[in-house]
Amino acid sequence: MRLIALTVALIPWLALNPAPLAQSQADTTARARALQAAAALGGEAKLRAISRTSVSGISVLYQREQSERPEGPWLPTFTEFSDERDLRASTVRRTARTRGFVTEDDVAWSPDATAIVAEGLGFRLSSGALTAAQTPWDLGALPADLGPEHVVIAALDAGDLHAQPDIELHGSPHHVVAFTHNGARVRLILADPSLMPKAVEIVHARPFDIYWAPWGDVTQRVTFAAWLLEPEGIRFPRVWEFSTDGVVDGTVDVTRVRLTNSPTAAASDVSIDALHAAVASRRRVADLPLGDTRRPPAELAPGIVKVPASFDVVEVKQDDGVVILEAPLTSAYSQRVIDDAATRFPGVSIKAVVTTSDAWPHIGGLREYVARGIPVYALDLNVPILRRLLAARYDSEPDSLARAPKQPIWRVVSARTTLGSGANRIELLPLRTVTGERQMMAYFPALKLLYTSDLFTIRDNLVFLPQMVGEAVAAAGRDRIDAVRAFGMHYDALPWQTVVDSAPPRPYR
Repeated sequence: MRLIALTVALIPWLALNPAPLAQSQADTTARARALQAAAALGGEAKLRAISRTSVSGISVLYQREQSERPEGPWLPTFTEFSDERDLRASTVRRTARTRGFVTEDDVAWSPDATAIVAEGLGFRLSSGALTAAQTPWDLGALPADLGPEHVVIAALDAGDLHAQPDIELHGSPHHVVAFTHNGARVRLILADPSLMPKAVEIVHARPFDIYWAPWGDVTQRVTFAAWLLEPEGIRFPRVWEFSTDGVVDGTVDVTRVRLTNSPTAAASDVSIDALHAAVASRRRVADLPLGDTRRPPAELAPGIVKVPASFDVVEVKQDDGVVILEAPLTSAYSQRVIDDAATRFPGVSIKAVVTTSDAWPHIGGLREYVARGIPVYALDLNVPILRRLLAARYDSEPDSLARAPKQPIWRVVSARTTLGSGANRIELLPLRTVTGERQMMAYFPALKLLYTSDLFTIRDNLVFLPQMVGEAVAAAGRDRIDAVRAFGMHYDALPWQTVVDSAPPRPYR
């Protein structure tokens, strides 16, 4: 009788509070689907027994952040790699060689190099020592314990595994189960009715990656295909496609797989303590200091100060305020630039920021200026990518714009545009060349000083690339620029004649 009375009492409560019941059903559904996925892959017991995966293959990365335009085509980089993936420690030891657009020898591959990925961070390994390096974009970027041979186990072991509404992918219905993993939001997309994993989605910030840090919380999707039944009785995908925020990053062709439960050798030549110390010492992109102690700020002319670093910034004092030339890296870096300008030019407000190209590290700090209501001068062709940057989600680590959203004040540059007056007047000039399609120059006519953006670099007798120097020289002639000196984002002021002499006889334009 007590049980009947309790059940009767619960009925109206459940009617008024359906969410707990619905969530419980979603959790049960998710677990059932994950167990079916494990069975489709070869069985939960076999998957749990795997401690190490040896994978070799070839990948092609599309360098979206380095290409002429966001929509592509993109510069490719090819990598031959062999990975030892430790599923228990979630580390990857990689030996690889690469070739691509920036390979010094157009024929040869780069020398083999060894890298360790620990806790999502890449390190170069040389003579037993670890130094910071970019995390491999492909298999190395996907945590080992979220790879196709273990992601279902990670889902089953997650405390918050739950089902989400079905989606359509590649023209057919798919189930979705979701969970959190080391602070990231993960979705496992399962084909219907086979329950084979079709894709893994991870939503997280990438604060240590110079290219992705400006984009806040990004969605990385890895889509799997060409599942083969390996000798160990487990299915493993031989084709992986990586994409971020809906745009393809590249593909991987896996040529060899070995799945074992033997002790891992992924980081056998590096101690666990050394790995932990290397991870703890890594500096986020947002924590980079302003400038470069090896190259102090240089005054190019009264009121024009170049602050050198990996990505240079120029502070220009005009009659009615300060103009900042370039907004690289992150919002935090822009805060330091703004503070530096306030110290250098006390009592003078910032009237504008100018961004001259669309490379991701060059535009990454723009959000801070928008948050402060500072007008943005940008090339017309770059407005779409800048809008995407300003609309990026910053849930994990909110910046000023995320905390207090504000609409940008655009000053779109489509033709020669004058900014300010007096001795430090600036003329903004769209390059409109083949390589410089998305870049513009900044000319100080009273000083005969020309800023060539990121089109090329001349430093230590190295010219990168002469063809692009030729484009700048041709554009300067087209726009009747009477320059005496020139400087760029990655090179210091030098005689304009040096630039002219570095151009090929017939520039490609």
